[in-house]
Amino acid sequence: MRFRTQDGLAWITLCGLDASGAPAGYTPDLRAALGGLLDLVARDHSLRGVIVQGDVAGWPVAPDPLEDYATVGEAPDLATLAQALATLELPVLARLSGRITGGSLALSQAADLRIADPETTFFSPEFSLGAIPAAGGLVRLARRAGGATALELLTRETPLGATEAMGLGLCEIILSDPEPPEIAAALELLHDEGVPPADAALSDPAAYLAAIEPRRAGLRKGALAEPGARALEVIEGALLLSLEEALDFEAVALEDLSAAPLSQALRHAERCTSRVRSAEHPEPMRIGLWDQPPGFAGALLAAGHAVVLGASDPGAIEAGFAAIAREQERQVQEGSLDPETRDTDWARLGAAMTRDGLVGCDLVIATGPQPVPEVPMRLSVLDRALPHQTGSVLIRAGGIAELVPGAETTPEDLARLEALLRLGDEPVVIGGPGVGGIVTHLRLAYIAAAERTVIAGASVAQVDEALAQLGITTPPLRLADTIGISRVCAGLEQIHRAPGPFLGLLELEGQEGRVSGQGFYDWSNRAARPIPDQAEALAALRREAGIAPRRLGTAQIRARILAELANEGAALLQRAQAHRACDIDLAARYALGLPASLGGVMFAADRAGLIATRKLLRALAEEGALAPVTLWDVLIRNGKNFADLDRR
Repeated sequence: MRFRTQDGLAWITLCGLDASGAPAGYTPDLRAALGGLLDLVARDHSLRGVIVQGDVAGWPVAPDPLEDYATVGEAPDLATLAQALATLELPVLARLSGRITGGSLALSQAADLRIADPETTFFSPEFSLGAIPAAGGLVRLARRAGGATALELLTRETPLGATEAMGLGLCEIILSDPEPPEIAAALELLHDEGVPPADAALSDPAAYLAAIEPRRAGLRKGALAEPGARALEVIEGALLLSLEEALDFEAVALEDLSAAPLSQALRHAERCTSRVRSAEHPEPMRIGLWDQPPGFAGALLAAGHAVVLGASDPGAIEAGFAAIAREQERQVQEGSLDPETRDTDWARLGAAMTRDGLVGCDLVIATGPQPVPEVPMRLSVLDRALPHQTGSVLIRAGGIAELVPGAETTPEDLARLEALLRLGDEPVVIGGPGVGGIVTHLRLAYIAAAERTVIAGASVAQVDEALAQLGITTPPLRLADTIGISRVCAGLEQIHRAPGPFLGLLELEGQEGRVSGQGFYDWSNRAARPIPDQAEALAALRREAGIAPRRLGTAQIRARILAELANEGAALLQRAQAHRACDIDLAARYALGLPASLGGVMFAADRAGLIATRKLLRALAEEGALAPVTLWDVLIRNGKNFADLDRR
């Protein structure tokens, strides 16, 4: 934070980056400094106004916005700072830039006037994390601009631009690079004419309530029903309670919501998705792409790299160029790309009709093991890692890009490859050597656990329905039918697991799933329907295996399958085929369709308790499941959990 006074005005500049150059929110150090500074300003009777602004990086933005509201040590919390700003006996102007969210929203709404740069955006990610903005951010916005405006910001999935935000009342003025005299003039106006009322929206209670009524039903549905209901209560409280009572009500709502399992899971899922990336992007390179997505080529061009685009099908090259051109034109039309930059990027795009056309590239990313010219770096795109590989391999599956370093891959090259891959649309995780990738292991464990649950006594439909009700979009036995039964069996054998008796029977009878019209389900009419006589076949399999079927409830079905998935993840971590529990959770979300509200399979194991999950796994091992790997014992013995592995 920086501070200066000039001509009777106090200028407070909040830094958007920490000492390492990474985005930082309202840390305890920043809050302590700001609290002391506001006390100093309040005692300085020579001042006639205060300007609060961000630096060249904009206002502070925390990686996890709920951290802004934390109370740590002796530093004042954000609510105290916002109240101190709101009660200064001086007009306060907030000059807004960058992204206004979390603590920045709370402080800006405590000011008397808000001037925004044209590029400023406003966003409230708290709701998507199962919580609400606090420290007065929601209450003061509702009292000033109306409950409908507060709900509009709260529930938006994309940021609001400055113009739209001004129309809603989030800021009053938009100025491009205002000079100090312009800002001083705005403060003089506040001083001479008085500050705008901070509760202007409360003058017509009927209109206030009528404006939020259309949103009421939608906010009380779906996975975010509880945060939606609490947000409505806070916004109604902003109208019906005194400011002090409304702020207390808002603080209690945030405390309750942020401590709830839903918010904990959503925050974990978000951390997995937006994990810290390298601050340094590789220097511009000449990169050859063979049979790669044109969107990835466009992203590399936009990052300053030269790209040579090649494909096995010459028609795909033309289609790729056209796709890149369309995306660039779209960006030009929306104003995010200027025509001159587009032309410069386009000039760095070349084509290769054969793999020999990739000569001279610094890096080649090519699908398949076919030879390519000698280059400093090569990344092969395969469906699985190869034993004893010397070069890096990229495995694309389930919407995840898994980067597996080879025996000769240096840490520097790995970092460069990871940074480049992150320019694409797929989340990137780091894998390790061994048979199959992270997604392959999770999918096969998922299907095997579901089949084992059926043999234990549940029906096919019960298993899939139990997981579908949890919000999982890809139930396991439908997934098996989609992949193909023989491919599932072959995959299990490849990772040294024996297919279960039901899978073996289906493969023996040629029931491949969707492609053949029957597998776990009847697909004869292109829709999955239960098979009427399936119970008889299952009874025979259970008798042959010596299993007495038992009734399994929905909770038991879920617990069994999630535990086996967590054990598969633990095995990958133990063998260094995965390096972060967070990566396992991210892969499970994309490849299996687990909802963000679950957090992930490793997160779920942490929540259920490692001792309880290990006990369940030991029981399942008697039914043929993988026994709990040693990592469970190590973590339990040391009082740790899987999340601790991500903090190393």
